[in-house]
Amino acid sequence: MMPVNTGALPEGGLTFAQFFEHHFLPHVAAKRKPSTHKFYRDAFRFHLRDRVGQIRLRDFTTAHAQGVLDSIKLSHQSLLRIKTAMSAAFTIARQRDFIRTANPIEGAKAEGTRSKFVAHAYTLKEIGAMLTLLGEPARTAVAVAAFTGMREGEIRGLRWPDYTGSTLHIRRAVWRTHVDETKTESSDAPVPVIKPLRLILDDHRKQALGDGFIFAGAKKNFALNLDNLTARDIRPVLGEKWHGWHAFRRGLATNLYGLGVPPKVIQSILRHARVETTQHHYVVIEAQSAGRAAMKQLETAVRRAKFGQQLGNRKSESRPRKVRKTSMDIG
Repeated sequence: MMPVNTGALPEGGLTFAQFFEHHFLPHVAAKRKPSTHKFYRDAFRFHLRDRVGQIRLRDFTTAHAQGVLDSIKLSHQSLLRIKTAMSAAFTIARQRDFIRTANPIEGAKAEGTRSKFVAHAYTLKEIGAMLTLLGEPARTAVAVAAFTGMREGEIRGLRWPDYTGSTLHIRRAVWRTHVDETKTESSDAPVPVIKPLRLILDDHRKQALGDGFIFAGAKKNFALNLDNLTARDIRPVLGEKWHGWHAFRRGLATNLYGLGVPPKVIQSILRHARVETTQHHYVVIEAQSAGRAAMKQLETAVRRAKFGQQLGNRKSESRPRKVRKTSMDIG
């Protein structure tokens, strides 16, 4: 009775597994998207249940969390996600007053194997080659991804009433068999359609019946699974040149930036909440080539300012000055 007498709540006696399965996961299922629920459920099943499932909430310490992270041999990013799952569970436990201590996960550190992620952004040349090689409906799906920067789930969620001829309005996203709202409020917006994409979409429209999904699956009444499309029609044709659907989103940002479009405008096209997200994660610039180009611009500016002539006129000053010896030096 000592924990109760000192102010701890009876619910703090629940094991981490009991709380996660009977309180936290139902909360996530009710409040978050199915994909988020699956992430937390998988993190618990594969990494947390057997390691710390039997520890009571009130007894859970930062050392327990650190032990979990140290015992899992995964990448740094994967460990960060597992840490997020533990921390989210204790956040809900605190909100429900099951525990009144600080979140024990906050002091834990995710190490793991650090590897540099190489983000690929499709170039216009690569996109052009894809549109030449691929058949339908892969060709139209690639065109939409390349020229609008939509996320994979948003492409799946497009229906013909969303297409006006000049815009594609993003109103929903599809994940597996779930039709849901867009990722964020700012994601629910019309996207301009350039003429090359309009021609491709209009041609694709001739093969469609009714006002269903623009990319309909085999059953015609639900969205096409783009992962299946990739395995069946895209990867066999492109091989190692295929870098996934998200590389189109990075490609659009990078290609627009290369054309001189300001990052703030690119942010609005990709519908990011913050321009920093666009700049740091979607505009992919090869550092060395970008550096060489920048220094070449500097060189041109220096020449226009005629610094070269001024520098040339100072050559004589770089020569050592002759010192006249005095009688003191001789002595």
